[in-house]
Formats: sequence, C-alpha cells, structure tokens
Amino acid sequence: MKARLAKRKPGFWERTKESWKSMKLWDAEELNKLDWVISAVILMFLFFTCAYGDLMLTGNRSFLMYEHFTDFYKASYEQSHGYYANYLPSTFLAYAIWNLPLYLTGHAPQAMLTNSFINNMWYKLLPVLLYYATSHLIYQIGVEVGFGEKKAKLCKFAFLVFPIGVFSQFIFSQYDIFTVFFMVLGLYFYVRGGLWKFALSFGVAATFKYHALLFFLVLLVLREKKIRNLIKYAVAMALPLMIEVLPNIGNIYFKRNVLGFGVLKFVQKPFTIGFFDGINLVAVVAAFMLVWAYQKKAKDNRELFSWGIFLCVGMSFAIFGFSSWNPQWLLMLVPFLVLNIFMNENGNLLVMVTNVLIVALYIFCSQNLVDEQVMNYGILKYILPGQQFAVRMWDLYMFHDEKMLCSAMWVVLLVYVVFGHPKYHIRKGTEIAKGLVWQIRTAFLVSVFAFVIPASICALGMFQGKIVLLDNSRQDLEPDNIIQVDESSSVSQELTMEGSVLSNLKVRVYTGEKSISDTLTVELIDKETGTVVYQGEKETDSFTTNSALYSFIGEKVPVEKGKTYELRISSEAEAGSGIGLYCVTADSEAQLLEQTEAREELPASRLQMRVTGEQ
Repeated sequence: MKARLAKRKPGFWERTKESWKSMKLWDAEELNKLDWVISAVILMFLFFTCAYGDLMLTGNRSFLMYEHFTDFYKASYEQSHGYYANYLPSTFLAYAIWNLPLYLTGHAPQAMLTNSFINNMWYKLLPVLLYYATSHLIYQIGVEVGFGEKKAKLCKFAFLVFPIGVFSQFIFSQYDIFTVFFMVLGLYFYVRGGLWKFALSFGVAATFKYHALLFFLVLLVLREKKIRNLIKYAVAMALPLMIEVLPNIGNIYFKRNVLGFGVLKFVQKPFTIGFFDGINLVAVVAAFMLVWAYQKKAKDNRELFSWGIFLCVGMSFAIFGFSSWNPQWLLMLVPFLVLNIFMNENGNLLVMVTNVLIVALYIFCSQNLVDEQVMNYGILKYILPGQQFAVRMWDLYMFHDEKMLCSAMWVVLLVYVVFGHPKYHIRKGTEIAKGLVWQIRTAFLVSVFAFVIPASICALGMFQGKIVLLDNSRQDLEPDNIIQVDESSSVSQELTMEGSVLSNLKVRVYTGEKSISDTLTVELIDKETGTVVYQGEKETDSFTTNSALYSFIGEKVPVEKGKTYELRISSEAEAGSGIGLYCVTADSEAQLLEQTEAREELPASRLQMRVTGEQ
C-alpha cells in the first residue's frame, strides 16, 4: 500500500503549488509570478467590464430548453418574433446545463433581451473556464511532443494571454471556445495516437462550428493514407453531427433557422483568372492543403506533429484569408498558431506581427460591431450615466481606410503560414527562442491597452456631459434605402434637440463603386423663426468608404434644448451624379425627404444619422 502511494503521481493542484513555489517573483527572461498575477488582474477586469449582446441572447434563449426541449426552435422563433436560433442544439444544451443554478434560484430571464449583470457574468464564466481548460490541454500537448516542463508552461501562458484569445473571450465574450476546446482535445488524442477519440472530439467540435471539419480532414489525411481508414474515422467524426441533425431534420423551424442560415454564403467569394470564372478560393486553398497533407509521409511522430500544426495554420489561412468571417472565429487559429510559435525559430516574428493584426481588427470592428457598447453589459452599466456613447472608439482610432486594414490583416495571416513552415521549426524541442517572453508580454499589453484606452475615453465623455442627441444609424444598408442629393433633389430633415450644444452630425453615405467629387451645402435652420444657426460647405472627396458615417457638421453649434430645427443638404451636381444618403426605411419614405413646395411637414428622423452634443 505504501509503495503504491509512493509511486502515485502528484495531482494537478499539487503540481500547481510546487510550480508556484519554485517560480521567481520576477525574472525578465522567464515566466514568473508577476506575469501570472498581472495578467490575472487584467483579465479579471476585462471579465467584469466587457460583454457582447450575443452572449446575453444565447444564454437567455437556452432557458427555453427546460420547457421546450422537443420544440426548441419553434419556441425560440416565436419568442423572438422571427429572430432565428442559428446554432445546432449543442450550444443551447451546453448553456441549459450550465444555467441550471440560475433556473433553480429564480434567475431565469423574463425575456430574450433581459440584460442581467449576474446572468451575463454567469454566461461568460463557462467559456472562460473552458478557455483555461484549453490552455491546460495546450500544456499537456507540449509535454507530449517534447517541449519540456518549462517550455510547455510558457506555451500555456502564451495561449491564455494571446491577443486574439483575449479579444474573443474577455472583450467580445463569445463562445467559440466550445469548438476550440474539443478541437484541442482531439489534437491531444491525435498526438497520443488515439484516432477514434480524435475523430469523435472533432465531431463534437463541428456541432458548435463547422470549421472544425476542415482541420479534422487535414490532420486525418496527414496521418492515414488508406482509404478504408479515412472512411471509418470520417464516419466516426460525423456521428455527433448526425445525432443532432437527424432528429430535427423534419422540423421546419430547424430547417429555416439552422440549415437555412446560409453558412456557405461566407465562403462564396468567386474569383476570376483568365478563362476560369467563379473560382472559390476557399475550396481551392483547402483542397491544396488536403492534397499536400495526403502526399506528405512523416518519418516520425515529431515530424508528424510539426507538419500537422503547420497544415492547420494553412487551413486557417484558407478559411480566414479567402472568405467572410466574424472576428471571434479567429480563435480557432490560436491553438495551432501558438504551438507553431513555440516550435519556430521565427516565433518572435509571428508574435510581433500579431500586434498589427489585433490593432487593425479593433479598428475595423469598432465601426459597427465590437466597440464601446460592450461596457453596457458588464458591471460598468451600474456606473455609466446612460447607454449611448457620444464619443466613439471608431472616431478615436482616426484611421478609417478599411481596405488598408483588411490588407494588413491578410498579410499577417499570410506571414503565419509562410514563416510557420516546418523548415523553420527548432529541432531542439525544449529550446525557447530568445526574447520570446518579452514578445508575449508586449503583445498582451498591446491587445489590452489598444482597446481599454479608447473605450475609457468614450466612458469619460459620457461623464463629461457629452450625449447622443439622435442615433438611428445602425440600420440595414439596402439599395432601396438611398436618396441622391443633386441639383434636382435636396434633402430636408427635422431634428428636435435634447441638449444645448450640437457638436457633431454624421450621415451614412452611399458612394457606390467610386468616390464622388461634389460640394454640398449644409444648413441648420431654426424651424420656428427661420434663422440659420449654421451654414457650411462639405467636400465629398473624403467620402471614400461606402456606407460609412461621415461628418456633415463637425463644429459646436449652440442650440436650444427642446427646440426643433431643420437640416437642409443641397448640391449643384448634375441630376443622377450626386452623392447618396442612406435612409431608415424604403424609397417610398425616402421620397418624403426630398424638398418640395407641396409638402407642409417634414418627416422625423428619416436619414440614417448620428448626432452628438452636450447637455
């Protein structure tokens, strides 16, 4: 008995305690206690202050599982009045199980849009715990492939604080980690030679996000060359998907909401080269990676792992380099990229260019997707004076060339592949590239401060009395919702002021396929007295991005609170050649904006505008 106890391996907590005791408080060139403490404090701050509306919607919707398990999609459709539940049952089932304590203690949301801080943080805790569990799997994989204890622990830390992961889990607060956890679990079984468990794990991952299928296939054909084995493991991988799809296949709401979601629309980006028209580059690059993997015959397990990680990074490039995607999906790249960094003599470079990717991603997302609004779902909602921010992160970043931002992100994704090739992999498995620890620290801090600083300025503006007078700009950008401003058609719009100063007035602009050179006359008129309180000209040469918001009045204009003003926008451009402005509704109402002598009253809030000012 004593002998068995003596041979027993120390448990997870015992190993963690020993590791903590042996770690230095500070060491510039190695992972230390301050690294863990500082990163933990920062991540906890982000955990409680940031959340995104999708997390709230999915968490709230999962409560329907308790009473509508067999008709969940119908109940969800009816509850939300047509707002679809687009995921397979696994996502909602996972949250239904996790939310049992809330349900049993009377914290079930009253409606799908119930914004409860306690519930939001509980919803967020599940993916964060899985994020940490995934980091431990990364550590275990590192140990298995010969990283050694020291390097494997640094790899775990790097995954936890990697910029894309911090953004996805702690700022954007998404649950794509469900997919990533099972993918990494599958990779762990793959490394250990358990292909059945590998296949089943990736099958479960695919029930959360279908991208897992491509990563599974490239790893499978790298290892297995016999058609018989490829088929049997592919069938095993498909089982979890079939278990979720087949019972619901006759459900019209499931067909409409899940199967009709149009997943393939994200990858349908046709490309033309000479005679060949409509080439799908995602399919082309993915197929090339699969053929490359199939013809590659690894000499040993080390080479197999090296090529497997590289090909998964390559598959990520196929997905994110040539298709439309949501920013949180980038998390699926992170485990493969981090492992590649730690095997790579170019590891410092790969971390360094990530700073470019994350900053470009923040700027790109701040226009309409992930911005200062994340503070409305965290603990700061109890402190902030309101929910609408007059100062926006998009404006603070100032650089608004979306094409350049996309180009920068695309180049970084390409660098991950080109300089992640196995020929750059370090042969000494325990070796850590010099300066890598500092690169990891720097990238983490850049990812945090590049978001937190502008977000804090937005919150400060609210405390300084800067308010949103009108914001109806987040509307569908349909072609029918456009009115053109030219010599035959000027625009008039009523505005009732809720503050004493108008500081900025932006209108969403339609430019079409090219920029339009014109000079617009912008007037703000007191409707009661007819006094022109502002008059200026706006050159449209700077309107380079289609569907963006551009400032038409960019200076402070004193107004009277509660008073109604008329905004007039006119142009001398030839008929049919003027700039377009987006409206809230269809063209029948857009016509109401056109200034005519026959109309006695002006419509209210028809242009898509964002008007800010001061109390």
